[in-house]
Amino acid sequence: MQVGKITSAYAAPVFQRRLRDNEKIEYKHDTIRQAYDFLGVKNVSMVIHGSSFPVVQNDLGIGSPFNSTSRDLIEMEILHGFSGNQLGPLGEISRKDLSPYASTVWAKNKLFIDANELTTDKYANILDEKTIAQYAVKYKDKNSADAYSKFYEAFENYDLLIDKAYNTKVKLKDPNALKLNEEYTKFKNSDGQRVMKEALFVILTKIYGTDEFDKWENPTDKNLINLLNDRNSEALERYKYLMSRNGNDAGRYCFTQFLLDKQMHEHKEFRKSSDFKYIADMLAGTSKMEEYIYSEAFLKNMRMGCPYGGTYGPQLWDFPVPDPKKLFKPDGTLGEAGEFIKAKLESALEDCESVRIDHAMGLVDPYVYDKNSVEIVNGQLNSGKFRGDNISNMPDLDPEGKYKLILERIVLPVLEEHGLKPENVVWEDLGAQTAAFQEVYENKLHLPGITQLEWQRAENLNKRKNVSYIGAHDSQPALKMMEQSWIRDGNAWQPEYLAGYLNYDPTRKEESSALKNKIIANPMERVKAKFAELFTCSDNIQISFADFFGIDKVYNYGGTKVDTNWKLRLNSNFEDSYYKNLSSDNPTALNLPEILKMSVRAKMDMMIVDKMKSDPNGAEHFRKSLNARMQPLLDRLDKFASILKEKE
Repeated sequence: MQVGKITSAYAAPVFQRRLRDNEKIEYKHDTIRQAYDFLGVKNVSMVIHGSSFPVVQNDLGIGSPFNSTSRDLIEMEILHGFSGNQLGPLGEISRKDLSPYASTVWAKNKLFIDANELTTDKYANILDEKTIAQYAVKYKDKNSADAYSKFYEAFENYDLLIDKAYNTKVKLKDPNALKLNEEYTKFKNSDGQRVMKEALFVILTKIYGTDEFDKWENPTDKNLINLLNDRNSEALERYKYLMSRNGNDAGRYCFTQFLLDKQMHEHKEFRKSSDFKYIADMLAGTSKMEEYIYSEAFLKNMRMGCPYGGTYGPQLWDFPVPDPKKLFKPDGTLGEAGEFIKAKLESALEDCESVRIDHAMGLVDPYVYDKNSVEIVNGQLNSGKFRGDNISNMPDLDPEGKYKLILERIVLPVLEEHGLKPENVVWEDLGAQTAAFQEVYENKLHLPGITQLEWQRAENLNKRKNVSYIGAHDSQPALKMMEQSWIRDGNAWQPEYLAGYLNYDPTRKEESSALKNKIIANPMERVKAKFAELFTCSDNIQISFADFFGIDKVYNYGGTKVDTNWKLRLNSNFEDSYYKNLSSDNPTALNLPEILKMSVRAKMDMMIVDKMKSDPNGAEHFRKSLNARMQPLLDRLDKFASILKEKE
């Protein structure tokens, strides 16, 4: 059976007010979109990692940005003015570390396969619905907006189901099977060499019980890929031996990556037709798999980290460092390290329409350290032995300052080839910045960054090209932030500031005072005001899925190990829960028209004050004219804010 829209058999009953079909166009185009246009907002994306997507039919323990339910979520997002999703890294994760930021670059996460699709004709019915249903995970609380991924059950479920799918005997003359096999052959011809290298690493990791390849017993295995590239006879014999014993595992791995590739490209076609974008997350780090396969691209013994915030002072990320001397060849073309960085970015853009550059500092002036200098004595890092600094301060590693050329000569050209301007990309530039970074990033290339309103005020920022948000994947939901005194009492959240910023016109002092009192009395009113501030300060806005749906749980506690990290996700009744929340007596979900009305009013006030400064005599006429022009939009925002609060 073709899996498409959710049928009534799986849909939750609806008890609260939703937008009716005859209201949706007015809401989406004449209200939300017009508010965005007035505010100068071009893009609004939801921060939601792949595993956090909902599942309706045959939940195997984890969500996927490529499953059928993701399309229903996207339709809901589009209605409410979202133009994209900020995903996390899409690579393969391991049982030992569930973080997507410890995932692989090219090998994609098998847990994102929509197993239900494998029961359809276009996948030659290699699985049947009854088999998948046997593995479905049961969640107790179906009325909650959220759930938690069951990663370890998902690992087991997918291992078993993919094995069944791979070993399914199909009819040789079945046209669906022939077409699927043709697509598989095409995939192997284009990606087979890379995928088989990955499969070799997976096989050897299983043999040795660790991905720490420098600990593998056989010297040939430690360097097998490079030896095979050199046609080393011993390596070729070792490869034949491994394939004779593990050929089925290698084939299954290749088939798994093919299924992912096929489903990801099919989903991309859907997004194209919906004018909706996925934003990939280009990892700052590199997994053991890539380090093994592309070992010639990296400095020996040097690792990437961060100079502060770690258990022992610096954060020891243990990521390999691309070799500065191998970034560019003497003739100006890319060396091994340069090619690696380019391919890494191109991989992200093949899967998605845009990209988030994680830790932009790492592409200009990374903090690096010698792993052999790390010595922990009595719980302290031996600073006398430790050798670490930003690469601009280590001329022996980068004597010609090649790292400063990565953005200009590798990253920006790749973005241009994909039709992306710098302002179309998310540049993660948060944290301490070195002089070398500012010289390149800001003074020379004038690249945008991130405005984090969790601790910043939008007032006087003047950084429209920045991506702005209140919280991202490793932030607490805004309402939960109010439980922390350093945020609640912080400069960026002061009731007097927010009320004054949103009611800037001096003739609106009563409105300012009333809002201030509401903010003081109710934490959710402060959250609304903060999001209203957010919509005034940037062309590009991001909102976390937890904030939008009013979920009070944390997806990831940044820098802290917690059992629930990376597991929070939307439940199957995400849409019903959203509207039920808004129509409740104490809503915590975001009522966008209500928030946008405050933002539009604030922008109007700013325009009026500017007119008062430039033309005092014409200010009153301008105020009346602007109010008359904007009143229909304000009325529509009011109308739909009220509709979303109605109880059916």
